Amino acid sequence: MQVWRQIWLFLCAVGLAFVALAYPRSHDDVVDATQFSIAFFATLLTGEAVIFALTFSAASSWPSLRAIDGHIAFREWVLIGWFAALFTGCGLLGDNATSATYGALLFLLANIYGVFSFVRLFGLASIGGRNRLLRHTLADALARQGESRGSSRLGSLSAWLEHDPIVNSYLGTVSQASTGNDPTAIRHLVDQLVEAEVPVEGVDDTITVHLDVLHRLVRATLAGGADPIQVVSCAHALIDSVIGHCRRLSDPAPPLGALSRYLAWLANTALLMSVRGVASSRAARELAALTTDARLKILRCVDPDPKSAAHHDELGSILTSPLQVLLWTSDFTEFHGAHQASALYGTYEILTGTKFMGNYWDGASILSQLRQSLYGDQGRVSTPEADAARRALGSVEDYDHFWALVSVTALATLRDARLPHPPELIRPEFTPDHQLLGAYLRTFATHRYFTTAAEAREALLGLVCRADPPGSATAEIRHARGGRTYRLPVPLVEPQRRPAAMVLAVACRLAPLTPAESDSELRDFLAVLPAPALQATARLATRVLPGAAGESDPVEAVVTGLAVLQLVGAHTREGS
Repeated sequence: MQVWRQIWLFLCAVGLAFVALAYPRSHDDVVDATQFSIAFFATLLTGEAVIFALTFSAASSWPSLRAIDGHIAFREWVLIGWFAALFTGCGLLGDNATSATYGALLFLLANIYGVFSFVRLFGLASIGGRNRLLRHTLADALARQGESRGSSRLGSLSAWLEHDPIVNSYLGTVSQASTGNDPTAIRHLVDQLVEAEVPVEGVDDTITVHLDVLHRLVRATLAGGADPIQVVSCAHALIDSVIGHCRRLSDPAPPLGALSRYLAWLANTALLMSVRGVASSRAARELAALTTDARLKILRCVDPDPKSAAHHDELGSILTSPLQVLLWTSDFTEFHGAHQASALYGTYEILTGTKFMGNYWDGASILSQLRQSLYGDQGRVSTPEADAARRALGSVEDYDHFWALVSVTALATLRDARLPHPPELIRPEFTPDHQLLGAYLRTFATHRYFTTAAEAREALLGLVCRADPPGSATAEIRHARGGRTYRLPVPLVEPQRRPAAMVLAVACRLAPLTPAESDSELRDFLAVLPAPALQATARLATRVLPGAAGESDPVEAVVTGLAVLQLVGAHTREGS
């Protein structure tokens, strides 16, 4: 639109030049007309200066004056006035009636254009007008970056953020508003982002900016004293917007998984910083509630048949293929996040086309039932969903290997069991309850594809040494994540880089699930491990499993810690 304005202005100036040539005016006429024109020009200029000074702030003009100038056409207006003064002055001094007349006509054009500029600026005097302009500016920048990345296919999602001036200016303004604890500016800045209309090519980049803004607000709340109520309200808007953008992607699993991992990490970080006295208990409480509510919201979007839905968009799964749900599940189960055991119900239904009717609180094994439904001799499911899941997962050995790797990452990122859990931070699915921890751990421990210590050693060797062949579920998930890096403090770590968690993932599949079961196989497995591996596993167990810290012997630390599995289903056993 700016280019068309400039073309129209040029054509008007050329037309007025022909008028001046055809009808030159006298010296007195030019002076009289110019006096009124200059007076009106100065009035408009003063009005614009007053409006700009009274209404604009850093939060309402974050890109640069260039964007505002492009909207109100200020430079073109001033340029016309400069040419008008130049031609008028030269004409009067040189006694050239044509030049003086042309200058006077240009002053009239400048005043007409000045009224247009004033009206455009007056539209920005309200916060709604400014937000609308800045929203369009941000949307244009994200769209341009999406198109350039789509054409080049080079670079990560976050690399361009370091060089884009508009996005960098926006993020800098967000940081300034959050550290300055300006709730009004924060609200307007978040609204500008979530209401930006971006084409599909720019959705990945838009999600990256959403997550970056979310982390900046959270960091300001935990360490900078920003108002947690306002930040949580903005965080909900950002999360809803991310989920909405994910629905537009052909593969929404990577960004949805990244958001799920970040929320789980955030709950643990808020707890840790509250216990250490870095963050206020009020801020930690609000953020803990945010994470549990937001993860439940994500779960409802993934579950094909959720228990409840806030609106029709939450009906049906956002994920459309087995690989997508496997990628998301592996991310959702990290960092001891809320509702991670419940997530496997939706995973089961997407992969088999049937519902899992067991209760994990009673000790029902979702992964074992899923294995039976896909690969068992009896109870094998023959739905189209199950056939697609078998093609994605491969053989039963590949199935076991994949879920063992998922359990490695889940165990390595469990919350520190030694930390006290303040009562004000207790929320559903975010509690110090050992039975809940046992239920989460048992979802993997009941996936028992080996029963003896010797078989467990072979399984551990496979986890350590086996390379994922091309076309396997793990390789395809790694490929789907490739290039999609988000600016979050939660890096992805390959399970092979967590040997202690590998040992613990194998050990939990040998641990007794009831007090009546023997732990001899578990002890036999641990007894033959190299001392460094056993000690590293014991240190991990001391950190993530209750009761293990009180044992000095590494074997006893692991065995005692894994006794938490026996808490699940205890009420059923006592009743029977």
